[in-house]
Amino acid sequence: MPTFAVLGFRPHTYWTAVAAVAGRPDAPRILVRRRLTFAGPDENFVYHRAAAGDPAAAAALIDRLRTATEANARREIGALLDDLRRDGVTVRVAVTAAAVAKLPERLEDILSNHSRIHAAEGRFARDVIAAACAAAGLEVRRVVERELDALTGDLLGLGAPAVAARLKAMGATLGPPWSEDYKLAVQAAWLHLREAEAAPA
Repeated sequence: MPTFAVLGFRPHTYWTAVAAVAGRPDAPRILVRRRLTFAGPDENFVYHRAAAGDPAAAAALIDRLRTATEANARREIGALLDDLRRDGVTVRVAVTAAAVAKLPERLEDILSNHSRIHAAEGRFARDVIAAACAAAGLEVRRVVERELDALTGDLLGLGAPAVAARLKAMGATLGPPWSEDYKLAVQAAWLHLREAEAAPA
């Protein structure tokens, strides 16, 4: 019988934690957890680079680095999907963090403020992962990370302490590393397990 899994991501400025989760919502199984790097030394901190460089070239630089990092992410995600397929696992759905930062429309207004630059870096990373997953043929879902505990509790009919206990038990079974990044990636996938088999091929 085929196994269907959901990929959950927790992106950072040049890498992402990812987990492949299978099973029912009340009995999830973590099949894989990895750290995927999608930006090299000359491709990371995109908005910081743009702010430090020629203002007239900032938009072109961001577009160029978006193209490069999306290609890197597609390659890394494709390799993960290949590994899962070899193990008989089908993935149709990917879940990553929503880009919730409220940023000005004008690029120069973003680049003139350090806190906005940091917010834009986060949005950039989340969007790169979403775009790469879509390019790999996956149905992409976005979740607000600060809502994950409440959403997981609602899904299972459990309170926050019980959800935390379930996550702790998963980590104890898997062993290290079991950082906050992996917990959030697992929760993102966990929320969408009912879609794993139902999503269109």
